[in-house]
Amino acid sequence: MRVIMSMLVVIVLGLYSLPYLMRDQAVIWLKGQGAEHVSFEKVDIHWLSGSVELIELKADSEGVPPMRVGHLKVTLDYPSLFEKRILINEVILSDVASGLYQQGDDLWLGPVNLSQFNSTEPSVKEPESPASEWRVGIANVRLNHINWALNLPQHQQQIVIDNADLNSLYQWDETASTQVTLNGLLNGSRIELNSAAVPLPEQKTSTIKLVLDRFPIESVAKAWVPQLKGFLTTNLELKLDLTGGSGQLLHSGSFSLDEFSWKDEQINVSDKRLEWSGKGAVKLAASALQNVSLQGAIQSSGIKLEQGKQLALLMSQLSWQGGVDLGFDGSALSSIKGPQQLSIKNLDFSQADQRISAAGLSQQGPLNLSFTENVPKQLNSQLTLNIDTLGLKNPQIDLAAAQLSLVSPLKISWQGSELAGITAAPAITLQKLQLSQDGRLAVALDSVDMAAELANMSVSQPVIEKVRLKTAALSVSTLKEPLQLLELGSIGLVNGFYSTKKISAEQLTFSGLKANYKQGQQPMSTIGELQLKGLLLTDLNRLVINDARIKDTQTYVSVTNKQGIKEIERLTFALATLGEGTSARGKENNAKTTAITTTTAKAENQETAFSVRVEQLLMTSKNLINIEDHSVQPAFKSVLDIQELNVEKVDSGKAELSPFKLQATINTHAKLTASGKMNLLGGTRNGNWKLDIKNAELPVVSPYAGKYVGYFLQSGQMDFSSSGTLKEGVLAGKNRIKLNRLEVQPAQTQATDEFNSKLSMPLGTAISVLQDSDDNIKLDLPVEGSLDDPQFGYQDIVNRLATKGLKKAAFSFLTKALQPYGALISIASTAIDANKSGAFITLAPVNFTAGTSTVAADMGGYLGKIAEMMSSRKGLRLNICGNAVKDDRIALSALLEKENKAKAKPLSPAELEVVMLERLQGLAVARGAQVTSLLLEKGVAKDRLFSCFPVPNLKSDELKPGVVLAL
Repeated sequence: MRVIMSMLVVIVLGLYSLPYLMRDQAVIWLKGQGAEHVSFEKVDIHWLSGSVELIELKADSEGVPPMRVGHLKVTLDYPSLFEKRILINEVILSDVASGLYQQGDDLWLGPVNLSQFNSTEPSVKEPESPASEWRVGIANVRLNHINWALNLPQHQQQIVIDNADLNSLYQWDETASTQVTLNGLLNGSRIELNSAAVPLPEQKTSTIKLVLDRFPIESVAKAWVPQLKGFLTTNLELKLDLTGGSGQLLHSGSFSLDEFSWKDEQINVSDKRLEWSGKGAVKLAASALQNVSLQGAIQSSGIKLEQGKQLALLMSQLSWQGGVDLGFDGSALSSIKGPQQLSIKNLDFSQADQRISAAGLSQQGPLNLSFTENVPKQLNSQLTLNIDTLGLKNPQIDLAAAQLSLVSPLKISWQGSELAGITAAPAITLQKLQLSQDGRLAVALDSVDMAAELANMSVSQPVIEKVRLKTAALSVSTLKEPLQLLELGSIGLVNGFYSTKKISAEQLTFSGLKANYKQGQQPMSTIGELQLKGLLLTDLNRLVINDARIKDTQTYVSVTNKQGIKEIERLTFALATLGEGTSARGKENNAKTTAITTTTAKAENQETAFSVRVEQLLMTSKNLINIEDHSVQPAFKSVLDIQELNVEKVDSGKAELSPFKLQATINTHAKLTASGKMNLLGGTRNGNWKLDIKNAELPVVSPYAGKYVGYFLQSGQMDFSSSGTLKEGVLAGKNRIKLNRLEVQPAQTQATDEFNSKLSMPLGTAISVLQDSDDNIKLDLPVEGSLDDPQFGYQDIVNRLATKGLKKAAFSFLTKALQPYGALISIASTAIDANKSGAFITLAPVNFTAGTSTVAADMGGYLGKIAEMMSSRKGLRLNICGNAVKDDRIALSALLEKENKAKAKPLSPAELEVVMLERLQGLAVARGAQVTSLLLEKGVAKDRLFSCFPVPNLKSDELKPGVVLAL
């Protein structure tokens, strides 16, 4: 009994002393590991409850962080031991402050140097032992007020656990749900973790909810990616349901990344806030991906990306909302589906000297993409793209648009790895386009609406169908030399078609066209409407237009005093500014490109030159052509109004005659009509024409007459008709001219003399000869000559008018009027001869009997013809000049000799010669007076008959006695 009691006492003393022994051994061990000051407030072992409790452990060493454990309690369940189970009912750990630190090469846990535990002995492989029958389980682990620090050269972490719990983890109960909760701070960021899991059975389930508040990513990423910075905030829930290799992983919630940045030597990326909210799922079947889905929204504020000075991207806001569903067949991706909505605000992208900006960009539409063996097979989508305030800038281009939108269903198919076809029906809208090129050319467009269809289009053989286009307010102008090159009210395209071999359109309409003008000035050309129907361009070398209609046009042409066209010079000067400042390299590249293009074009079009055919061209309504020519003085001004012009079958590729018909007015009252057939463009020039001008006012063309003919047309009207043929470039026809009440005034220029010389008389004289009693002049002028003759021009026309028109007509009239007495009509060869005789046209003389003032008997009829001619030509004036010739001297000599002999005192020969000359002079005067009297008797007014001072001509043997008549 005593022995038993002694043993019991020893056991009780042992059990009582064990906590103290444990405490002392722990203190000794800690001090042995480097702790200088170690203390325990209390160590308790509760044998009946199976718990061990440690209170207030403190371990310190100078120069290293301390170790503090406020409370540690572990409770073991005794009954479970009989079932070979180690069940820890409770683990409580609170008020802990410690951590891992590195000093030099040593690693410290608080004041304990862990490096001394590193063994240098080679490890010995333990023999494999049979699996143990014992199982382990934990009922509850509770942590409170834990402050743990990790301070390594590349890792500095701080975790503060306010409270944490682990419940129900048993190896022997696979269906038990294990819960883990944690609340605290991770590197200064609030963290909450809640999880419930059944990890042991075949069907594993788990739910995890993680909440982080502005967790500094840099604190954990610094060692591996020091460029990464930002603050992560999460509120995520993950659910796992997995049986074998099949099941799903679900997630929902949100996360955000604030003040994100990545910066290294090459790239700098930052974002004020990136946020995701939504849900998703990953489905597995037999350990293979079956489906991945994602639904939610992404929001980003202030994205900034920079790559040195070469690239920069800015976005004030990015928003994505929608869903993505990825399907898998085995391990291969089979489909991607889901609605998409993307929105970007204040986009600004620049690369080198290129810049793209947009105030807003949005895209929405469903996505359906299928795959075969990881290769795309077919894409189905609906594009709805909108861009607000689009900008594009580079050294050559500055483009801005208020809005660009694109709406289209889209279907893309692949054949293997090759793109097989594209099907779409895009509708594009563009608003307020402004384009500037090199600061020299500006293009403005108020709006564009375009639609088209692509039906399974091949990329190598593109085909675009049913193209529709409508634009409003197009403007093209030069900037350095301000000039409005083109202004269009609208453009309309109906049913267009495009392929590599064919381009066509049912109708193309231009309206409100203005071209080539400066602000505040008249445009060179305006067109109310230009309509083209049935356009077809084949092989880029044959253009056919079935019908072209133009109406309500106005054109201004101003010829300068140097015979240039002001509007063309203005346009040429403005266009020249577009090419200024081109670099030598640019010019060289352009030259090379041009040479290559020209060579290629020549090779491709060696046998098929570009040709155009217009089946019908029709101009209607009011079409004015205003002409001012300041190369003549005074300036020429005229207006042509084309009321109708119809031309058919115009073809530059065929030698085909084109019927044409024209109706127009000139200066309001003159009527112009023309018709015929001409080969206008292709082949040898052939054709025929008929042209009529009625009631044309001649003073309008007086400036040209003054310059080229030397006469101003003071008054008069003209009717002009022309007809003829053109065969192989050679003209053959006739012009009929009728001039009414024509009055001219010499310009007293060199042209006057030259024209008079060609005409062989003053124009006024010719008019007097030709003008009938109704003040009309009728001329027939032949048309002849080759269009290829370099001399064929206005001067040739003037020469023909003078020699074959007026001159021939004048002689023809005089010859007929004086028939049969017109054979001796002559013209002064020079102006000097005309001045001497007082006339340009000399008629046949009136014959007299030698030595008398009696008209020859056969001259009565001739003087009658003269009187009739003078009556029919009211503008004619007749010079009457009597003469005395050798025959008169002979006839008078005998009479004078007889008279002299009868005198008491005969005259000496010298005195007799004086009397002879006086008699001859008187005879010449008497003859002129006699003719004047006879013409007066026949009704010719005296103010149209002019006498001369006659001078006897006694030298010529050819002159006959008579009176010279001249006009």
